[in-house]
Amino acid sequence: MLADVGNDIRMPIGAPLAANQRSRVSTAVWSAQGRWTAWSVDSTDLDGVREVRMHDEESDRASVLVQSVSAFYLCPSPCGRWLSHLSLGPLGLELAVSNVTTGEIHIVERGQPLFWSWSPDATQLAVHVENRVLISDSAGRSTRVLTDDAGPFVTPWWLPGGSVVYAVGDRIVAAGPDDAVTTLVARGSSGRFSLDPEGQRLAYIASTGSDGTLVVLDLLSLAPTEVTSAPVVAFFWSPDGRRLAALTATGDGLVQWLIVDGSDTLRLPPFRPTRSWAGSVLSFFEQYAQSHNVWSSDATALVASAIDDEGHSGALVHTIDSPDNTQWIPDAELVWWA
Repeated sequence: MLADVGNDIRMPIGAPLAANQRSRVSTAVWSAQGRWTAWSVDSTDLDGVREVRMHDEESDRASVLVQSVSAFYLCPSPCGRWLSHLSLGPLGLELAVSNVTTGEIHIVERGQPLFWSWSPDATQLAVHVENRVLISDSAGRSTRVLTDDAGPFVTPWWLPGGSVVYAVGDRIVAAGPDDAVTTLVARGSSGRFSLDPEGQRLAYIASTGSDGTLVVLDLLSLAPTEVTSAPVVAFFWSPDGRRLAALTATGDGLVQWLIVDGSDTLRLPPFRPTRSWAGSVLSFFEQYAQSHNVWSSDATALVASAIDDEGHSGALVHTIDSPDNTQWIPDAELVWWA
């Protein structure tokens, strides 16, 4: 469904399966420019439909992009020409890239764990597969291996100049296009980190203390600033890079947004996330932060899938400048901003 939060209008996109076929949408994503949406449909029948569908915003038409694939994570390229997707293939986890115009598909890597990041110009992918971090093109041709001793981290990140940030042990390093490696965090990193949109600051969880500390590192001066020592389960930079939204666990299954804006920190009302949102997005937030928007494009609101007091799921919208002002969109399991 497409939802206009300003006037509470919701519009279904695509067509459902036949009445005698039970199915579910396992994941969905907007393209980087918001020109199309893609989602994965899985039938509960063994011989049922398994495909990735797309909806074009300009023509208001839906189509099937990939057939016979049960993709549980989708990641569009920055240019919107490609859609990368993760599925369970005959040999294990399988990363593939599909051309959204022609439907041409390429297998990039197989293995587990498997995470990746598109380069800003969408010509390359940095892939963390098993213990390796490597560079590949969209056709699956590996160009070089950065390390075969990757640390306990999730996904690499690209810096504007073409360097790739990844973890080795409890360090965070950046490998340049010339393979020169620069240490950003010398020790004490838990391996959970993300870059702001401009590639100027790196937020990471330090492994010091019982629950870890959220730290923001200025990549120009390499000066670290402690943000909070509360137990952080995920964090997302705003589109303009001014704010960092961190989710902290408050107990009893509740989480709470902390909005860090310079030296100021704002706490939004706690909420209970849906199981699917907590199990996928929060567990792998670094990967989702590169493909899905919890922030609105104007950086004034956040959205999350939540459960209300009666046990019903929906989309919970928090307005940053009015902390007590929340909006509820019922019947939502997963939700993302355009």
